[in-house]
Amino acid sequence: MFFRLYKYSIFQSVRCKLVLFWNVIFPVVLGTLFQMTFGGYVEEQVIFRRIPVAYASEQEDGAFGQLLKGLEEDSELVKVQTAEYKKARQLLKEGNVEGVFCEEPDTGDVTLIVAEQGVNQTILNSILKQYQRAKATFSNIGRENPAGIQAAAVRLEEERRYLKAGSVTEASMDCLLDGFYSLIAMTCLMGATSGLSAATDFKADATSLAARRAVAGASRMSMLLPDLAAKITMQFLYAAFSICYLSFVLGVELGEHGGLMFLTALVGSALGIMIGFLVGVVGKYSYGVKEGLCIGFMLVSSFFSGLMFQSMARIVEMYAPALNQVNPATLIAKSLYSLNIYDNLGPYFHCMGNMVVLILVLGMASFLLVRRERYAAV
Repeated sequence: MFFRLYKYSIFQSVRCKLVLFWNVIFPVVLGTLFQMTFGGYVEEQVIFRRIPVAYASEQEDGAFGQLLKGLEEDSELVKVQTAEYKKARQLLKEGNVEGVFCEEPDTGDVTLIVAEQGVNQTILNSILKQYQRAKATFSNIGRENPAGIQAAAVRLEEERRYLKAGSVTEASMDCLLDGFYSLIAMTCLMGATSGLSAATDFKADATSLAARRAVAGASRMSMLLPDLAAKITMQFLYAAFSICYLSFVLGVELGEHGGLMFLTALVGSALGIMIGFLVGVVGKYSYGVKEGLCIGFMLVSSFFSGLMFQSMARIVEMYAPALNQVNPATLIAKSLYSLNIYDNLGPYFHCMGNMVVLILVLGMASFLLVRRERYAAV
């Protein structure tokens, strides 16, 4: 009986075109707009790449040339092309390099030529300024205290090695990922309307289907559980479709833990269903009012997770951290974020544990309210 009712509930969910639109088409459209609007900006302005530069000098072993070689090989900051002055200017004009360093063979003076102003040009100018300061320092020490040049060179080498480029993780740090994680969280929480529908079809004073179920020979729980399981299954499939679309169609690097991501989507979908089911069994309000409450809760929860304003979750963490521990959308998005950022699964299981606790609390509260309902006409 369980699987038969489960199958019929699946068929019923598939036939609801409005649910399909909000759970399938809407996340696809919103995710596509995210990628089209912000994806290019992140690719061009946020993600750092080696800066292509041209080095024009008659002597290849000039002091500044050695500096550029060290920056290219050690820190991978620049990518150097050695060329004659005219060729270097041509490379700059064609946009093949971001700047041209010209070193005079006699004086050793270096100048920087750029075609525009930007972040990369500012970095190149900083390299030149630091070189000029170091050169002036050694020149002064050579005039006043020649014996101190060796000590100054050692000190300069220590300062050069003081900071080392690195990362706390090998994962992608694309700031746009927060928005995509919140979008997946919103898709999971859209199951609140399906949970509300399941509750409405279970209350004999709400729909004729619920009234027929109330007078049926089977127990009410044996009819409710297959319906909830089917709703959770369908919502999970909607969320999984969104994940696959973002990953394989839009090319968003959501993370490498695909199995755990789908597990998060399953638990998040169950959480969304139980939120809607609890709203459905509480009070005698009309379906429209309860539906508005579900949608409003989903939007507010998604807002605090960073869907509309990406820094909101961090602001809440700073001023009201307890809210992030119970906000469903934040827990889902933070679970996905933890999989991509942290090298261990501790933060992930912490968020998942909080979601499981919320599901159990919502489920027990809902079933207690359902068991207390009695109908005089039944």
